[in-house]
Amino acid sequence: MVVYKRIGWSMTDKGSETVEDLLALVRNDQPASPERRMEAISRLTECVDETTQPQLLAALIACINEDESPRVVAHCIGVLSRLKAYSAVMELIDVAMGCRIRLFEAEAFASFRASEEAVRLRCTAIRALSRMGDDRAIIPLMSILNNREENYRIRLDAAESLGRLGDTHAVTPLLDIVADEREKSLYLKESAVKALGMLGDIRALDTLINVLESKKGIRDKFMFLKEQIIEAIGRIGSSSASRSVVNSLVRTLRDEAPSIRLAAVESLGMVGDASCLEALKGMLGDPDPEVCRAAVDAIGRIGGRRELELLLDSENLPMLILEAVREHLSDAEDE
Repeated sequence: MVVYKRIGWSMTDKGSETVEDLLALVRNDQPASPERRMEAISRLTECVDETTQPQLLAALIACINEDESPRVVAHCIGVLSRLKAYSAVMELIDVAMGCRIRLFEAEAFASFRASEEAVRLRCTAIRALSRMGDDRAIIPLMSILNNREENYRIRLDAAESLGRLGDTHAVTPLLDIVADEREKSLYLKESAVKALGMLGDIRALDTLINVLESKKGIRDKFMFLKEQIIEAIGRIGSSSASRSVVNSLVRTLRDEAPSIRLAAVESLGMVGDASCLEALKGMLGDPDPEVCRAAVDAIGRIGGRRELELLLDSENLPMLILEAVREHLSDAEDE
């Protein structure tokens, strides 16, 4: 006979309940409000052990498949994600794809499928899949990303999740999103660029550089996209400092937008190619103080203490630059 420990419900009049009582609530074996059942899930999570975890996981998976409350399903997904329950990955994929589970398949929930609540639930599942890190999610997420009919927020989360999962098969569909002039969602493009930066695949460099070159101009709607592209180029280029990467970033130093110049300086610091030192020194006179300080940091990262000490010997350097150089030298001594 299995003996279940009893669990007290603080500040309630429910008395005490066994694990089996709580599992029955999760499985919806007895009528209960969504709040009551979510409370039961939370209580079970607090006391789960090697004996009870398989029962809890089975109950949560059954709940995802059959429950009629989006809030309860979302709560189950959150718990499964925190527990790294790989046995639930296929159910999470079903939710992410918007299929198979009762909430998406039953005729009674036809209105739910097109609702904002359904979008939020699918996004919850997509983010959970990225935290799980299971390769089985890659193809479904790529399918979502490539589907123009999907809600852009779902595609956005799919893009970022692909970047976190780290599979290089995702590079091509992500690049297609970035380069596609028919894709109107800048948010989606930004997420795809961010994902490419996380993947770090050098195959992305040419496309990213071409898109960056085509978006010249200042303070337009592409501003944040350009910043994301520059950061991604820097992250990827740090492992492959090709001449095209350095040249593209150096050209971007002339952009009239301070935020773009700042991103270019920081990315050159990440790339670490000594050929850009003179260009970075030229940024010490930039009208934006943040760009100047970033240039000092990049020069220090690439050229080390020697280059920073040479700056101190330069004539007519603004006090801002001198203070930044001395601060870097002081920090280096403390390390």
